[in-house]
Amino acid sequence: MKKTLLLFAAAVALVIMMSPKVSAAEFNFAAQAEIPENQLDKGVSYFDIKLDQGAQQTLHVDLRNDTEKEVVVDVDISSTTTNINGVVEYSPNEIKPAKSLKFNMKDYVKAPDTVKIPAKSATTLDLQAAMPNEKFDGVMAGGITLKEHQDTNDQASSNEKGVSIKNQFSYVIGLVMQQNTNPVAANVKLADVKPTQINYRNVILAPLENDTATFINKVAVDAKISKKGSDKALYSMSKEGLQMAPDATFDFPISLEGQELKPGNYVAQLEVYGNQNENGALTRKSSKGEQKFANHWTLTKEFTVQKKVADNLNKKDVSLKKENHWWIYVLIALLILLITVVAVLIFVVLKKKEQEKR
Repeated sequence: MKKTLLLFAAAVALVIMMSPKVSAAEFNFAAQAEIPENQLDKGVSYFDIKLDQGAQQTLHVDLRNDTEKEVVVDVDISSTTTNINGVVEYSPNEIKPAKSLKFNMKDYVKAPDTVKIPAKSATTLDLQAAMPNEKFDGVMAGGITLKEHQDTNDQASSNEKGVSIKNQFSYVIGLVMQQNTNPVAANVKLADVKPTQINYRNVILAPLENDTATFINKVAVDAKISKKGSDKALYSMSKEGLQMAPDATFDFPISLEGQELKPGNYVAQLEVYGNQNENGALTRKSSKGEQKFANHWTLTKEFTVQKKVADNLNKKDVSLKKENHWWIYVLIALLILLITVVAVLIFVVLKKKEQEKR
């Protein structure tokens, strides 16, 4: 018993030593945008500026370090994107911009790669913003991402000692620039629809594209997938309260809800509503009642699912119930029953013979 307890304690200790080290995330610096005079909305904490065609301006971000050591901050500039949840992202990511994106924020806002903040001190990050020489209506939208620099040597040293997990948070300050406040008509297009997977579950991906230089707010999408030549919806998905960034794609996923993906020709139809407001002329019926929108698009796209693609995705889909070989279990049960019966018969026969000898 004592030996067993010792072995168990040793196993627990080994698991603890092998467990990943998790470092609590904390900000060692603070960042705040200095709102300039040409700010359009002075009630927000991000940059929302009006800048003339071809003009340049220096924007300032105040950085503060209250720790006992110097902090090095990485600086990154990026254009806005829309993720699969219909949320606008202002930080760098792998989402491809729309083909309509003409002015990428990182090409028109320059900043140092890193900035140092002395211990118990403050400094200012200067960004050189330039408006394109070409005249345009709408907005350029992006973000300034500030993250504490992580030394590669320290990371390698940590990895040598064991698996290390460190949560890193960053400051993201929005940056919206425009030459004028002329309204821009919103527009949404539907690109090639295709089957794929998200988190090892089959979905039909319908890539929506906002090809205009304006945000489309309070978006609702009602999507359905049907067999070509049929009006019956095989798969459907409805979402609301979404937002689309200017000149950005939005990969809208339509879940198969655990159903098997079958090869064939399909039609995707999406009803997309934009800019919900009480004075909107377009009505959408939802579980919450009627909703009013300023914009509405009916988008349709045919697509084909090849058998090879369907088989491959179904094989990897963790939500699908794999083939149940029930007959194997029945066979095993019968074998066990047969062995039991034979054993009982042998026991009875032997017992009877023993009694006859007596």
